[in-house]
Amino acid sequence: MAYYPSGCDSNIADHVCGTCGVELSRVRSVAFVNKQYYPTLITDIEDSSLWAAGIASGDIYVYPEVQGEFDGGTPNMGQGYGDTEEQLNSYTFMLSYKDPNYVGNQPHFNSIKGSRNFHVAFRSETVIAISDEPCTIVPKNPIANDLKLERTWDIEVKWTSENFPAEATTPDNVFTCYVP
Repeated sequence: MAYYPSGCDSNIADHVCGTCGVELSRVRSVAFVNKQYYPTLITDIEDSSLWAAGIASGDIYVYPEVQGEFDGGTPNMGQGYGDTEEQLNSYTFMLSYKDPNYVGNQPHFNSIKGSRNFHVAFRSETVIAISDEPCTIVPKNPIANDLKLERTWDIEVKWTSENFPAEATTPDNVFTCYVP
């Protein structure tokens, strides 16, 4: 936790406005990046060759077509000082998504559940984001009372950080189905 007394703001980035276009929502793809490989990938998350190397080495798991949402973070407030009642300490983030590749993935989700060895990356329409802290992965495999619904893996991913996930343009040819 950093303590910043009033008037100590430094290096505040400019706000960008007047950009053309919009970014459409929905978490469309997800990847888990091993925390040992994260320092390599974060140097340039737009570099497809870094992604390919991480996937080939088993340091990145890709879920190419999912349906989900990212909550944007819930603030964790702490004790304020002086005339300040409270201060922002960090955020708790949650990403939830459905993986339609149900059949055959029980061994994978049994082995990755509860792990704290991965950062999560996810993309919307054209933007990829990646957590700067390892996450907790909580998969579930519910069965609905409906004869017409497909079974999916429902995954919740949680982490706490002082920072929002890093963002960049989604690299080409990363979020495709990889069969070992």
